[in-house]
Amino acid sequence: MKSNQSIVDRDFILVRDSPIHGKGVFAKKAIPKGTRIIEYMGKRILKEDLPSDLEKGLTTLVYVMRLDDLTAIDGEREGNDARFFNHSCMPNCEVYFFDNTPYIYAMEDISEGDELFFDYQLGSSNERNLSLRERKKLHPCYCGSTNCRKTLIQ
Repeated sequence: MKSNQSIVDRDFILVRDSPIHGKGVFAKKAIPKGTRIIEYMGKRILKEDLPSDLEKGLTTLVYVMRLDDLTAIDGEREGNDARFFNHSCMPNCEVYFFDNTPYIYAMEDISEGDELFFDYQLGSSNERNLSLRERKKLHPCYCGSTNCRKTLIQ
C-alpha cells in the first residue's frame, strides 16, 4: 500500500564559520521551541583517560562533553556536527540527557540563519572557586551577550 504521507525533513542545521568562534551551527530553516535538533555524538571515554589521550595526540579536549562523574563524550572522535555548537551565556538551545545520551533541543523559536548555542556550564568545583579573573583566563567567553559572564565556567 502506498502512503500519501510526506516525509518530514528533520535536517535543521548546517556548519559554517561563526562570528563568535571558529565554526558554528546555524539553522537551515525555522526551528520551533522544544524541537530535538541533534544528538551529541562521539567516543565515550573514561574521564581519567583524557589527560593521557591528550598527551598521545588522540584528542585536543576541545569537543568533550561530560556525561557523568566517570565518563565523557569526545566529539572529536566519532563525533557529528553537534560538536560545532558554540557556547553562549544567553543560549537558544539546551542539552537534555536520555539514557545517558545527550540531545540538543531548541529552548525558543529559532529563525532560519540564526546561530545555535548552548551554555557549556564548564567547571569542576575547584574551578568554580577561582576568581573571575582566573576563570576568564582559563576559559574565556566570546559570546558577547548582554549578560555574558566572560567565562565558560558556570
